[in-house]
Amino acid sequence: MKRYKKAKKKSPSARLRYPLTKSISLIGLMGSGKTTVGTRLARKLGISFVDSDAEIEIAADHTVSEIFEKFGEEDFRNGERKVIKRLISEKPNVLGTGGGAFMDRVTRRRLKEKTITIWLKADIDHLVERTSRRNTRPLLRAGNPEEILRNLAKKRYPVYGQAVITVETGAGPHEKVVNDIIWKLNQYLAKEKKKQDNVEPTHNRQP
Repeated sequence: MKRYKKAKKKSPSARLRYPLTKSISLIGLMGSGKTTVGTRLARKLGISFVDSDAEIEIAADHTVSEIFEKFGEEDFRNGERKVIKRLISEKPNVLGTGGGAFMDRVTRRRLKEKTITIWLKADIDHLVERTSRRNTRPLLRAGNPEEILRNLAKKRYPVYGQAVITVETGAGPHEKVVNDIIWKLNQYLAKEKKKQDNVEPTHNRQP
């Protein structure tokens, strides 16, 4: 008598239940997975993924490291503002931002007004491990990477907390992070739709 192995149940794949009318911007410290998670999220939503740092490099014809070294951080932030303004003016996409983008007052205001901001919050130990794989982080070259990351987290995490959605990202599979994002997106979009439905158009009001 043949025995049949019971098929393993796959974890349910989250689906977006509401249409996107504006872009999604991913914020967080370097190494939090904005590019990796963002690419997978965009593919699942059927929209494009764009990386602000990559777009800055194309526009400036220099790498991020070269811009920092040759022109300084202020010049980089100026270019970053212009590039992000352009990217969020296009059709809805998933935008991966640099770690310091949301710290800029002008950029932060634009992202909060024009996009759905999502903070990928990661444990510092994971960030240290991830960022150690590549020596392309200008801010980590000034000293001990772990100490620098902890100082950045202390300064930036309260600001990152202004994002409308926060998703924990750690050592688990990226697919789980993507599903968590979509689940929270559905919650957020449902609330926004309810708010919109509850606002009665002025021209429909009775005198």
